[in-house]
Formats: sequence, structure tokens, C-alpha cells
Amino acid sequence: MKTSFNVTGKPPKKSQWGTDDADLVVKLREAALIARKNDGFPEGYEGNVKLNLIIYAPNIVDVDYQQTGDDDPKKFIGDLDSLVAGVCEYLHKGPKKGENNFEPSPLFDNKPEIGPEVPLIIDDDSQIVEIDAKKELDETTHYHVEVIAL
Repeated sequence: MKTSFNVTGKPPKKSQWGTDDADLVVKLREAALIARKNDGFPEGYEGNVKLNLIIYAPNIVDVDYQQTGDDDPKKFIGDLDSLVAGVCEYLHKGPKKGENNFEPSPLFDNKPEIGPEVPLIIDDDSQIVEIDAKKELDETTHYHVEVIAL
């Protein structure tokens, strides 16, 4: 069994549930939910899984690039390990509202099906026992996620 999906833009970094980057978390979780439903899984996987992740962007290595603003399409995409950690975190449920002062972004208020309390693909990222991740050059920034049950 496997589930795969594509997302426009860059992956969110870890711990962005309530930050300005919460829109990236929403995009990832919406795509994961659609893929899971389309693949016929009413709930996430139980047991061990492998994560395959490919991040496409115009700038995958030049950290010294002088970007022209936050919307510069050629700004550095980020370090691979940070992006992998973010994808891993948002495939499973997050903290509960109020737990350790956790406050999710208001973007989740009208989207209970992808809220932090919902495990979308897996129950916990400890289920991920293998990861294959890479960054590849491309004109547009987007990424591909594949989760395979082992």
C-alpha cells in the first residue's frame, strides 16, 4: 500500500502550526488528506512506513543568493533536513490546543478535517523507519511525497 501526492510551493519546516508559515502546513495536510481518500484509506497507516520526498526548486544550494524579497522564486529553498523534518511532522497528528501553550493558526479553525489533532497518513512519525529525500533543480518550487507501508 502506498499514498503519494504533490504540493505546490515549499515544504513547511518543523513546528510551524501557529506561525506565519502555517499556510504551508495547510497545503501539505490538504494534499495528504485528498491523496489518502483517493487511495481508499479511511484512516492513516498502522505499522512501519517509508517516506520518499523530492523537493523541486530553482535554488537548491546557493544559500548566499541575494534574494529580491520574500516572494523571490529563486531564493534558497532551505536545508534538506529541515524540510524533511517538517513533512514528517505534519503527516501525523500534532499537539492538542492548549497543551504546553500550543495555539494552532486560525487557518485551521474552519478545517477540522486537517486540524492538528488529526493523524492524516500515520499516527506518529516514529512509524517512519526509512527515508529517501533529495532536492532537484526545477523552474518552479513544488514537492512530491510518497508514503509506502512496509
